[in-house]
Amino acid sequence: MKHFYLVLFIFLSAFKSIAQKVNIQIITKSNDTIKDYKIDGNYSSENLMVLDLENKLKVYDASNKKKEFLPTELKSFAFTNDGKLVEFITIEDKVFGLLLYSNKLKLFKVIKPGHTAVNFYVVERPNNGKISYMEAMGLSRLVSKKVITREMSDCPVVLEKVEKKILKINGQEGVIELVKSYEADCF
Repeated sequence: MKHFYLVLFIFLSAFKSIAQKVNIQIITKSNDTIKDYKIDGNYSSENLMVLDLENKLKVYDASNKKKEFLPTELKSFAFTNDGKLVEFITIEDKVFGLLLYSNKLKLFKVIKPGHTAVNFYVVERPNNGKISYMEAMGLSRLVSKKVITREMSDCPVVLEKVEKKILKINGQEGVIELVKSYEADCF
């Protein structure tokens, strides 16, 4: 019987954290800021959050009435999840991307759902607006040398660092370091 109550307590705690609504700040295409909405908050994993929010944003007003925004309607939105500020920015009016890094270059994460979900890291350059899509394939979700060479061919210094394994692209943190090095060496 103790196990039943323990499982029930865990279930109710999880449901409560998922069902909480948090404030969200929305920036429209005309640069207006909207702060009157709330979003279902406290996502348990980054990938679930990206999958849920990359195609449309579902928000609630003060009377709990639901409204949806598409990437063609917004520039960005931000909210706090698990004590951290999370920001999504529209990429080519097609999808909302989770902002992972922003300085001269911007790095986003999107996920292509399907039989096996594929992570894509999107790099946006400042001067020409060129956007690169680097897919992270395989069980370890690594970005391959072939993809890096295809998308960063304008920066031989970074390609050499990857080839000589000075830059190790291990997971998402490795991709962030790759983009920081690309920015430092070629921008």
